Amino acid sequence: MTESSAQQTSPTTSIDPAPPKDERPAVLIIGGLGYVGRFLALHLYRNNLASEVRLVDKVLPQLAWLAPEFAEACSQDKFMQADATREQSLPKIFNRTNGLEFDYVFNCGGETRYSQDDSVYRARSLDLSLTLGRECARRRTPALVEFSTGMVYKPPSSSTINSGGCTETASTKPWTKIAKWKLAAEEGLEKIAKREGLRYVVLRLAHVYGEYDVGFLARGLCLARVYEKLDSEMKWLWTKDLRVNTVHVHDVCEIAWRSAKWCASPASTTETGAGRVFNVVDRGDTSQGTLATLFSSTFNISTGFQGTLISSFARFNLDSVVDDVNEEVLQPWADLLKEKEIVRPGPLSPFLEKELLRDCDLCLKGERAERVLGWKVGVVGLGGEGIRGVVDSYGRMGWWP
Repeated sequence: MTESSAQQTSPTTSIDPAPPKDERPAVLIIGGLGYVGRFLALHLYRNNLASEVRLVDKVLPQLAWLAPEFAEACSQDKFMQADATREQSLPKIFNRTNGLEFDYVFNCGGETRYSQDDSVYRARSLDLSLTLGRECARRRTPALVEFSTGMVYKPPSSSTINSGGCTETASTKPWTKIAKWKLAAEEGLEKIAKREGLRYVVLRLAHVYGEYDVGFLARGLCLARVYEKLDSEMKWLWTKDLRVNTVHVHDVCEIAWRSAKWCASPASTTETGAGRVFNVVDRGDTSQGTLATLFSSTFNISTGFQGTLISSFARFNLDSVVDDVNEEVLQPWADLLKEKEIVRPGPLSPFLEKELLRDCDLCLKGERAERVLGWKVGVVGLGGEGIRGVVDSYGRMGWWP
């Protein structure tokens, strides 16, 4: 056999190439089954943005009122039941099977109910944020995204409203307990950043709404449904000009992702304090007058505003006014559910909270997010189509009477 023929007949050994490295970020979402958390998980899933997603929540998926479209995005293999305020839970929450660290951590957790004791907000909101901040600093996490609220600002003057609303450098004076403790969390994270090198960004949100909403807008829709049943005029306190700015949850998810990428980039390293903060709001400048018009057309009811005398009385007797309204609407709501044979009404209720009825404008200017992050608002403002979309989503879940 010649040398050449021997070379031709020699067996060859092939080496399979290593699989390509997945360069997409690994994502940890605390409060992953909350309203924003579940939509953020869905956003990542639909756009194929993450190499791994872990959802951490104290509530089990079976008890979280998840709509069918969240089945894959919030599947059991992505979920971990844990309390992130407990330091002993942190290794379980943060450790990955491949030994690497998460790239982006989103804190969608915290107490969302109004009118709770300060101790509740301290334990479930402040302590959560600071615990996550210290852990992310220790692990050198490239980006921690903290969700806050636009209610941390001092209620703006008419000139500020006319100029577009509060900027990120506006004076702060929280007017709800949730906002008070969210601001304390922001201040605590800034201290950790200066002391331990934490990389974080804060998103101060307007009223978030969208399909399956259970927050500010949901209460108003439930009230409108009651007044439709009673064939009564729905009257609002204060004036039609009171700002109650809004933002669609899909836009919140988009800016959350953009802010995480920015936070992990060199562009963010020189920013401190207000430089790490972005207002998140649509361009619709939603007011009570906006909502009154939308509710009137959607439910075919009369809407109006209380006179100066009643509003002045309410300013000093808000507890009594809220109690009277709740007494008026809760039984008709229960009757509606019974008539429609809804035995599991879900998380909807027309129950009013005093903190949400204060004569304080929520009016934000969102230009900085557009300029720095390149964010473009998808849903420009709250309109009739948006209202109908929310109500229709309640119907699909069997919540709506």
